[in-house]
Amino acid sequence: MAAMGGGVTQGQPHPPQLQQQQQPPPQQPPQQPAVEALNAAVQQQLNLEHVKIRAISLFKAISRILEDFDAYARTNTTPKWQDILGQYSMVNLELFNIVDEIRKVSKAFVVHPKNVNAENSTILPVMLSSKLLPEMEIDDNSKKEQLLQGLQNLPVASQIEKLKARIDMIAAACESAEKVLSDTRKAYGFGTRQGPTITPTLDKAQAAKIQEQENLLRAAVNHGEGLRVSGDQRQITPDLPMHLVDVLHVGDGMQNVVDASGMYQRNTPLQSNTLTAQNALLQVR
Repeated sequence: MAAMGGGVTQGQPHPPQLQQQQQPPPQQPPQQPAVEALNAAVQQQLNLEHVKIRAISLFKAISRILEDFDAYARTNTTPKWQDILGQYSMVNLELFNIVDEIRKVSKAFVVHPKNVNAENSTILPVMLSSKLLPEMEIDDNSKKEQLLQGLQNLPVASQIEKLKARIDMIAAACESAEKVLSDTRKAYGFGTRQGPTITPTLDKAQAAKIQEQENLLRAAVNHGEGLRVSGDQRQITPDLPMHLVDVLHVGDGMQNVVDASGMYQRNTPLQSNTLTAQNALLQVR
C-alpha cells in the first residue's frame, strides 16, 4: 500500500508544479527610449559642466554648514562669529561663481512666459525685460536669414563649422575692441580707483606766488582793494582835454566815478572854435 501510495504520489503532480505550468512565460520589460544627448558644441556653449561642478560645490558647502549647526544644537554651544562669517563668505563665493557661469549663457537665450500665475508673477518683469522690441526683433530675424541664406544647401556639419568660424571671428573682433578700450582707460586713468594720473606738485615759491595773485584778485573783485594807481605809475595822456586830465589827476579814488561832461575848469581859457560857435549863435538869434 505504501508503494502504491508512493506510486500514486509520484504520478500526481504537486500543486506548486501545476501553478508553474499554468503561469505564462515572463514578459520582457519594455525598452526605454534612448536618451538623446546634447551636441558637444552646445554643451560647451551652455557651460553645463562648469555649472554642475559649481552646484555640487555649493551643495557640499551648505551641507557642511548644516552639519555644523546640528552639532552646535546637540552640544548646546554658541558658535563663534568669525566662523559663521567665514562660512557665509564661502557660500556667497560659490553662489557668485554659479551666477557668473549662468550669466554667460543667459545673454544668448530668452525666456518668454506663456502662463501668468501667483508663482511667476514676481519674476515676470525680469522675464519680459529680456524680450526684444518689435523693430529690433525684425532686424535680428533679417540678419539671421541673411546669415543662413548661404548655408541652407550645405550639410549640417559644414553649417556648424562655418557658423563656428563666424562666431570665432566676431569673438576675436570683440576681444580686440575690449583691449583697445582697456588700453585707453589705462592711458587716461578712467575706471581706476586711484583716479587720473596725478600731476607733479608745484614748489613752495611758485605755489605762494599763485596764492598771492589769487588773494589780490579776490580782494579787487569783492572789495575793490588794490585798484588805486600809485603816483609813480600814473601816466597822463597828453591827448586828453585839459578838464579831463585834471579830473583824472585829482579824483583818483577807490570807487569814485566822476562825470566831467560839460564841466570847465575856472582858469582854463576857452578855445577859439568854441567862442566862434557861440558868436555865430548870437548873430543868428
